[in-house]
Amino acid sequence: MKPTNKKSDAKERFMETHKTHTENELLVELIWNLKRNYHLQEKVRQNTSKLVWWLIAIPFIAGAFIVFLGFAGINSI
Repeated sequence: MKPTNKKSDAKERFMETHKTHTENELLVELIWNLKRNYHLQEKVRQNTSKLVWWLIAIPFIAGAFIVFLGFAGINSI
């Protein structure tokens, strides 16, 4: 009897494709996948940091500078 749950189907396919591998091979593959995911997440973190600087920090600093110059101009009159 075949299970109807999609997770069970995916698990069965995974077990079928990896049943010939040794534990050592599976551990190496797991380490490889973890390292790849870590590097992908690090790229996302770096890109998010750049977006925050360009969309939030730099306009805030520029706006504060413009306001400062505005007040400096008013005080010099």
